Amino acid sequence: MNINLMITKKNKSLIIEFWNDFVSNYKIDIILAFILLVVVAVTASIYPYLIQLVFDGLLDDNSNWIIFPFIIAFVAIIRGIAMFFQIRQVSKISLSISVDIQKILTKQLITADLDELNKLSSGNHVSRIMNDVILIRDGFERTINNLVRDALTVIALLFYLIWLDWLLSILVVVIYPLALRPIVRIGKKQKIIATSLQEQMETVTSTLTEMLQGIRMVKSYNLENMEINRSKGVLNSLFKKMFSLVIGRAKVLPILEILGGVAAASVIGFASYRVSIGELSPGSVVGYVTALLMIAQPARALGTFNTVFQEALSALGRIYTQLKITPKVISLSSAPNLKITKNKSPKITFKSVSFAYNKKNKVLDDINFVVNSGSKVALVGQSGSGKSTIINLISRFYDPINGEILINEENIKNISLNSLRNNISLVSQETIIYNKSFMDNIRFGNLNAPDHKVKKAAMNADIHEFITNSLDGYNTIVGEGGNTLSGGQKQRISIARAILKDAPILLLDEATSSLDAETENEINRTLDTLTKNKTTITIAHRLSTIINSDQIILFNKGKILDSGNHEELINNSDYYKKLYNTVT
Repeated sequence: MNINLMITKKNKSLIIEFWNDFVSNYKIDIILAFILLVVVAVTASIYPYLIQLVFDGLLDDNSNWIIFPFIIAFVAIIRGIAMFFQIRQVSKISLSISVDIQKILTKQLITADLDELNKLSSGNHVSRIMNDVILIRDGFERTINNLVRDALTVIALLFYLIWLDWLLSILVVVIYPLALRPIVRIGKKQKIIATSLQEQMETVTSTLTEMLQGIRMVKSYNLENMEINRSKGVLNSLFKKMFSLVIGRAKVLPILEILGGVAAASVIGFASYRVSIGELSPGSVVGYVTALLMIAQPARALGTFNTVFQEALSALGRIYTQLKITPKVISLSSAPNLKITKNKSPKITFKSVSFAYNKKNKVLDDINFVVNSGSKVALVGQSGSGKSTIINLISRFYDPINGEILINEENIKNISLNSLRNNISLVSQETIIYNKSFMDNIRFGNLNAPDHKVKKAAMNADIHEFITNSLDGYNTIVGEGGNTLSGGQKQRISIARAILKDAPILLLDEATSSLDAETENEINRTLDTLTKNKTTITIAHRLSTIINSDQIILFNKGKILDSGNHEELINNSDYYKKLYNTVT
């Protein structure tokens, strides 16, 4: 079967890229697998010849035939051992390659821009790492086992058939290729269906992930029936697409079965005629038919291979589309570290900064302000006014479309990204808790911190007593997403991380939003101590907590409406006075 008929020009470069990036790392293993494949193929072609000798010996009353069953058994043992190590070797290579792809995909996702990650749900990303890679692994194994092993077996058996009787072999060579055209046509259609199926798999994964993450909201609003119906809808669509793929695969085997039967009938009929006129011995016919029947299984495998191969190519294309997305927020390897003078916190300057998450609407428009060294600045405004975007830009989760952000007069784009973020402690309203111990969750602020510093940070965040009273103290596992904790407890762990990191720039994005008023006051007193000798930018949901800020910047619809301290704004800004009276 001519594999070139099954590969478009577009996919040839994809296969070459796959070889260079992943497969070529295992050249020695592939060579060993190929040697084993040759042994398996050659031993298969010996069977019909030995059977031919047995029958000819019986018909000629030759007593030497008795040794051939032992030789057949010996060949079978050799072939079985070779096949075991061949399957083991191919599986080792395919699993190694699939894990390599998953590692690179995971790394690419972790280092990708937030803007790029937010285009797809977490379920979509997980589906690519798991489902698409499984399709690639299956396609690779079938390529080695079917395209190589079965093709070699077919070639070896064909050589035997031609050597035995070239005239009979013409029938085989003419009939079997007739299956090529419909099988290739089916394969092309399967690729389209496979792409659609993989997209539906992403939808199912994303939907189920979303449902589980929002299960409390679902139950509280009695939305169970709605979510059950939604899950039924996506699963029914998945069934239809999977069944279409199965139907395509099912069409291949009957085609090969019919053609194989026609070929066998034609050969047996023609061979019987030639035996009757003395041109062939009965042993040759038995050997020929045996070889022909042995060709049927690898020929079927080659026929169904195209559909699996097309599915793997589709998945591989999607993987490479993902891998070729390069981060826009980067720093050169030669970029200098952020220079922070000891005992003097940095100064932050925004110069004509504009930003938009999409091309249509600007979130920030020509923003200018200065956060002096060691000062406490609060950002105030209604939801959607651009406050959190300021925090995201300082941390370089995004880059502005216009303007500059300076730290100590250095454009943060020219500073090492690692160095920049090492000097920033961020506590956001979105608390991330891992399914690890309290100790591990707090230590994310400083992976090298000793236990006593972790505990001190917990004390300052007012979470130490709760942790020590837990089942295993600091070694207690908090559950996925911190599902054993209250919102306030999660927030205090997040604050403890920032305390442990002790960076000169402190960014508080509604850091106490999940706390009750009494606990919030306690945490704010702790934060007041921690902000000494630090440059602090705070977004607060209650304006009463930021009235002592050195500067309050008032945002409205992506622009700075006014700035000053609390007294100045309460006396001169009607907008600020309205906000203060509303959310205090």
